[in-house]
Amino acid sequence: MAMFAAKHNLVIIEMFQGGSHQDLIRQLLTLAPDSTLLTLTDRKWHWRARCGPLQLLPQLQTISRPVETLFVTSVGSLPEVVALCPHLQGARKVLYFHENQLVYPTRCEKDRDFQYGYNQIMSALMADLVLFNSSYNLESFVGNIDAFLNKMPDYKPKGTSQMIKGKSHVLHFPIEFPLKRLERTVPEILHIVWPHRWEHDKNPDDFFSSLKFLISTGDKFKVSVLGKTYQDVPEVFEEFKSAHPDFIDQWGPLDSRQEYLNHLGTCDVIVSTAVHEFYGVAMLEGFWAGCLPICPNRLSYPEIYPKECLYNTPGQLTKQLRQFCKNPGLARRKWEKVVEKIDLKLYSWDGLKERYKEVLGVA
Repeated sequence: MAMFAAKHNLVIIEMFQGGSHQDLIRQLLTLAPDSTLLTLTDRKWHWRARCGPLQLLPQLQTISRPVETLFVTSVGSLPEVVALCPHLQGARKVLYFHENQLVYPTRCEKDRDFQYGYNQIMSALMADLVLFNSSYNLESFVGNIDAFLNKMPDYKPKGTSQMIKGKSHVLHFPIEFPLKRLERTVPEILHIVWPHRWEHDKNPDDFFSSLKFLISTGDKFKVSVLGKTYQDVPEVFEEFKSAHPDFIDQWGPLDSRQEYLNHLGTCDVIVSTAVHEFYGVAMLEGFWAGCLPICPNRLSYPEIYPKECLYNTPGQLTKQLRQFCKNPGLARRKWEKVVEKIDLKLYSWDGLKERYKEVLGVA
């Protein structure tokens, strides 16, 4: 159990400590190593979103004096956290959105759980500073608040979005890019990588449909399907693996981050077919490693990548992949042009560190 430290009067709370959430907290602790860290594990997201503050109560009770700054992500309800810990009431409250529940994709809109979005709106109202990892995240949240609250049967609040918009800003998630890239050679066969979570919101059906079309037309390629797997894996993964093992270079996550980055360095194009993406860490890591990004023209991608990296339809994705299959070296030449248009420092820890210091009050 973390005890309150004296050097920095800062409390950091993460109610879903895993993945990019964990990476951000680890980086923040390098700026404020003596801060108080309160966390819950990255299991059962729905329970963390509903009950995280109560589950955090034993740790909150270790805070024994008023706090100057509180940094918390938007997983659980900030008002409930503050209600359970009087010493947080006077703190400067910083709320960070990795994602927002107002536009999180659902199979059917009527199945959307109102409580998740409502908790995030209430948290944003209580916060003094609201930060988002991308412009798309900010705009899709603020722009949908009033319509979301209009679902209430009566006593519908007015002007809530404007109350939140005025204190909302974009602060990109900081990626720790390695200092050096692997040396690249002109490939003999196109190497495609798909590095996303194995879940429906990453839309693997469109990706594997494109690959199956390439196979049917005799195009040559190899594919690495990386990313984190969960208990409920869409059937399309096993279907492709069983039917086309000769096209697979790597199947499933690698053992370490270094192995992962090294493997990205052997790939030529990195593909997203996502219907849910508020930032896209894996795509930026692959781009840094030398992979040409091919992304849908939606979500956070248009604010990061130029138009030559974007496609509008699954057919356009397949067409681009066919072009690179026929001329694998073309992907490398296009990457060399695109890399001149994107300033990766805007998304790097080295480039963002000072802004995070200001946010935490440790500058």
